[in-house]
Amino acid sequence: MAKEEPPSTTRDLQELQKKLSLLIESFQNNSKVVAFLKSPVGQYLDRHPFLALTLLVFIAASAIPVGFFLFLVVLTSLAALVGVILLEDH
Repeated sequence: MAKEEPPSTTRDLQELQKKLSLLIESFQNNSKVVAFLKSPVGQYLDRHPFLALTLLVFIAASAIPVGFFLFLVVLTSLAALVGVILLEDH
């Protein structure tokens, strides 16, 4: 016996599905997305969805360490600048 979902849960799921479909539709109607999908790279990735997913995951996973590295570069530069200013002052 399967337990039926309460009406509020079903309504919430339908609302979530509607919002998700509107979000996907807005992506598909974006002029930059359409232009990319018409390019040779976009057509290739459209024919190879696993490669597209792999690239997306790789870019998302590599953005965190690259961002952290750039943050450390900025902090080190600021620390060196403050150190030079303090040493030159005396």
